[in-house]
Amino acid sequence: MLLLPLTIYVLRLDDVAGMMVDDGWYVMLARALAEGQGYWLVNAPFEHILPLYPPGFPSLLSLVFQAGSEFPDNVWLLKTVSIAAMLGVAWLSYVYLHADREVPRLIAGCAASAIALTPALVFLATSTVMTECVFTFAQLSAVVLVHRAIRAASSSRAVALSVCASLAAAGAMLTRSAGVAVVVAAFLFLVNERRWRCAGAFAAVAAVCVLPWMMHARAHAPTPEQQNAHRGSIVYGYTDQLWMRWAGAPMSGTISPGELVGRVQTNAFDVFGRSIAGIFVPTIFRGAPESGEEVVALGGVVAFMSGSMGSATATAGISFLLSVVIVVGFAGKARERMTVAEMLTPLALAIILVWPFWTFRFVLPLTPFLMLYFVAGLQAATRVASRLPGRGTRADSLRLVRMALLSIVGLHLFDHVGYLMAIHNPDRAASVSWLADARDVDRALDWVKDNVPPEAIVASTNPGLVHLRTGRKTVSFDGSIADLLARNGGVHYVACFVPVQAPNAPEFTLVHTSPSGFWIGEIRVRE
Repeated sequence: MLLLPLTIYVLRLDDVAGMMVDDGWYVMLARALAEGQGYWLVNAPFEHILPLYPPGFPSLLSLVFQAGSEFPDNVWLLKTVSIAAMLGVAWLSYVYLHADREVPRLIAGCAASAIALTPALVFLATSTVMTECVFTFAQLSAVVLVHRAIRAASSSRAVALSVCASLAAAGAMLTRSAGVAVVVAAFLFLVNERRWRCAGAFAAVAAVCVLPWMMHARAHAPTPEQQNAHRGSIVYGYTDQLWMRWAGAPMSGTISPGELVGRVQTNAFDVFGRSIAGIFVPTIFRGAPESGEEVVALGGVVAFMSGSMGSATATAGISFLLSVVIVVGFAGKARERMTVAEMLTPLALAIILVWPFWTFRFVLPLTPFLMLYFVAGLQAATRVASRLPGRGTRADSLRLVRMALLSIVGLHLFDHVGYLMAIHNPDRAASVSWLADARDVDRALDWVKDNVPPEAIVASTNPGLVHLRTGRKTVSFDGSIADLLARNGGVHYVACFVPVQAPNAPEFTLVHTSPSGFWIGEIRVRE
C-alpha cells in the first residue's frame, strides 16, 4: 500500500518549484524565517507588509533551509515534506477506513492506494511546493485522533487524545485558513457525543494555537495603500477576497450580496460536474503528458478566468454520476451515525461554494472522505439490487466495490506510467507543458539576473519566485501597465509568466520573450 505510491512519487519527482505562484511565496517566506528576517514580504520594496497566508507551512519548510541547503538546490528536499505527508495520508486513510469506519481490510487498502495515487495529489507533491498534501495529512490526523479519543479506555487518555487532535486541527488551520472547518467539526462532534472534558480541552488548545496568529494578522494587516502598491492575494484579507470576482484580483471587480447565489450555483456545478471526476477519473479530461495539471486547468468561467479542462458535456455527466454515488454514500453514513467527517464535509463544501475561485484544489483534501462515501454509495446500490430476485448477495456487493477501486487504481497507474514515458522520451518531452513552461521561466529569470540592475523593482505575475531566484525587489502585476504606473511609479521592469499578449504602451519596451508566451518588458518611468 505504501511502496507502490512511494515508487510513483520518487519517479515523478522533478526540480520545478514556484510555478503555482503560491508555492513561490511559501518558499520565499520559509527562507526569510530561516534567515531570521521574520514573517514579512521580504520581496517588497517597502518594509513590513504582513502576508495574510497562515505561517504553518512556511514554518515547516524553514526547517529545510535550516539544514543549510539553498534554493533551488534544495527543491527536492522541500518536496519530501509533501511526499512524506502523502505517505502519511495513505496510512491514515487505511486506518480510518478500516478501524474507524469498519470498511473491510482489502477494500480499505485499495481505497488508500487510490487516494495516494490520485494524480493531482502526486503532481502537487512532486511538481510544486504547495500546502494541499500537508493540509490533507493534518486534517485527516485530527479526524482519526478524535475517533481515538471517543474510544479511549480512560477519561485521562481521552482528554490527551483530544489535545493531540486539537494540535492537528490547529496545524491544519495554520496551514490553510480553510482548516477552520475541521476545528469546528471536531468540536461539534465531541459536544454531540457529550464528551464535555474532551470538548473543553480541544477548544482550549485550539484557541491557544490559533488565536495569537489571528490577533497578530488583524493588528498588522496591510493598509489599503500597501495593498494597492503591492497587489496579489497574499496581501488581501479573506473578507476582501470574498467579494472580489476572482480571489486576490481587485482588477476583476466586486460583487453584491445578491450575486452570491449565482456564485454558489457556478461553484456547485464546478464541484459536482468537474472536481469529483477530477479526483476519481482525471484521465477523461486530458492526456498523460498533462497528468496532474487539472490542479491549474480544471474549471469553468469565473470572472476573467476560463479553465482549459472540464467543459465537455460527457465529462460533466460522468462527474455528476460519481457525485450521485458519493451523495448516496454520505446520506447512508450520516443516517447510521454523524461522525466528524459527516460534519466536516458539508462545512468545507460551504466554504468552497462561496469562494471566488475554481473549486478543484479545495475539494482535493476531502479525498479520503469522498472515497469513503464512494464505497458506501456502491455498497448501498448493490444492497438494493441484492434484494431483487436473483440479483446477487453481499459478497457480490463487495466484489463490485473491489472492482471499482482497482479500476481507479489501474487508471491512476496508467496515467502515471504514460507521464513517465512522455518525460523520458525526447520526441514527446515537449508535450509535458508544465516542465516546458518551467524551463522557459528559468531562462527568463536568468535573463533578469544577468540584465536587470540589482536596485530595479520588478512587477511580476510571480513576484515570490522572481525574488527568490534573482534577489530583485518585486510587486504583483495584474495586467495593466497604466494601472501599474499609477499605483507604483518605482517599477522598472515587468515579468509576465502567463501566456497573455504584451501590452502596447509608449512607456513599455519588450526586451525578452519565450516560446511559451512569457515576456519581460522595461518601463521608462515618466519624469
